[in-house]
Amino acid sequence: MNWHRVGAMVLKNQYAFRRDVFRIFDIFWWPAFQLFIWGLFSTYLASASANRVNLVTVLLGGIIIWTFFDRASKDISLALIDELWNKNFINLFSSPLTVSEYLMGVVLISLLKLFISAAFMFLIAGAFYSVHITTFGWYFVPAAVGLTLMGWTMSLIVQACIMRWGHTVEVFIWAIATLVQPFSCVFYPLRALPEWAQTLARALPTTYLFENMRSNMMGQGIILSQLGLSFGLNILYFLVALWFFYRTFAYAKAQGLIIKNY
Repeated sequence: MNWHRVGAMVLKNQYAFRRDVFRIFDIFWWPAFQLFIWGLFSTYLASASANRVNLVTVLLGGIIIWTFFDRASKDISLALIDELWNKNFINLFSSPLTVSEYLMGVVLISLLKLFISAAFMFLIAGAFYSVHITTFGWYFVPAAVGLTLMGWTMSLIVQACIMRWGHTVEVFIWAIATLVQPFSCVFYPLRALPEWAQTLARALPTTYLFENMRSNMMGQGIILSQLGLSFGLNILYFLVALWFFYRTFAYAKAQGLIIKNY
């Protein structure tokens, strides 16, 4: 891997941000919007609950941590679709740039946007709802890492499908987080789901991360076996998604699908 070419990909995206203010706006708007909506909702519910602090922190904690999956699943896919819309994806790979270098470049940009969004959310949550990063304790690190990795996994699958089937699949860039969220138990425990949905939820690494987040916030401790299972599934799914992406890229290149579909 040539880090100069990776740096060139990062620089290219920086130039795009400088000329398009709406890209910067997107980093702040959706996290703030969701936080305000759920913050008001949780405050309303807490007003009728004896356990006010736990209810507010758990609901807001869920939306803050969910941001890591939401942004990770979208940002890398949006980088791909932006290149396709601008008819530039093929140009990138007419250079010595490799697939690995391309992915590393967009991942670094995605991480930067993710950190900015998360910092902004914590700033708002601390100012309006007294929810700080210390509220999560040490568990914030594995939760953020696990959700980001799962987001990248879903993004790789969506990108591969876009290269294979074209613009008709683009809707999943925005829909994938909505499809996964109900089964990830972001705002409610696993037992709240019907039996068939619990089966699906247990196959998702995100479910165990949110179950343990609530347990940690309520002072009940972390179940390390569940945390280990979550990361085991995460790594397995990520490797499968990475294999699927490389294989689909090679197929799309050989068949000229990107030219045909875009």
